Amino acid sequence: MAILRSPAMRKPIRSKPKQPSRPSRSRRSSIWHTFWYQGSFAGLIFILACLLVISAYGIGDQAFRTGRQGRGNVVILAAAYVAVAVISAMFCWSRIVTIKRVLRTMPKPYMPTKYLDLDKSVADHIMSEYSRTAVIAHISQATTGVQEGWGRPGTKWADKHFRTEILHTLPEMHHRLIPSSSRDISPPLSLSPLATAAERTHDQALTIFVNSYIRLVEQARYARREPSEADAEAVMKVVQVVRGTMEVRRAKEREKGEGWRVRDGKGTVDGEG
Repeated sequence: MAILRSPAMRKPIRSKPKQPSRPSRSRRSSIWHTFWYQGSFAGLIFILACLLVISAYGIGDQAFRTGRQGRGNVVILAAAYVAVAVISAMFCWSRIVTIKRVLRTMPKPYMPTKYLDLDKSVADHIMSEYSRTAVIAHISQATTGVQEGWGRPGTKWADKHFRTEILHTLPEMHHRLIPSSSRDISPPLSLSPLATAAERTHDQALTIFVNSYIRLVEQARYARREPSEADAEAVMKVVQVVRGTMEVRRAKEREKGEGWRVRDGKGTVDGEG
């Protein structure tokens, strides 16, 4: 009978250690190229140094065995080698000083990114990363200049808050629709008197416009979403329609000489002409 073991008693399964990944072919070729370049340069210097020492020994030995003039030849040969060494040291020092001066003229934040300072593969990689960063920065920038609830720059709604502009039209709508005798008893910011006044005009089109206006104002008051430019345009159009309609109606009433009678909850009162 098999014995059941709890998970705690079971031996943990050890995963095999990950073997180090082998370098890619391009990386291996780059390492081999660097090793070959450095090794050949060091080998060439070593060979030249050996040849220089051997030639100096051979020439010195030959000059020393020439008899009386041996010492003079050795002195001349030694002076020639010293002169060559001094000139070589001067050239090396001049090269070092020139490089330091060039490096001093470079600005401190200078970064080698061009083909003159780096290998072609490294420079290409840096340029591709710069291009990718530039594309990301361009995409992340705001291109439309739109902020929710505010007008776009360069338009008539620039620097205007749609919610505030919509709510500021309420006093004018009260003035246009509600007679002066009823304005004192109606709340100044209430919307129900507007609907009642529109129904009393017996104008179906005007009633539809006023109801749409009430809906937009309620959204501007209570909705979490900011009103859009289309909402503000719709409110302004309704205000213009109501303004024009009421002006035409009052002009006709003045011509006929009749008072405009509007019903309220208590009876009928004469409205303004």
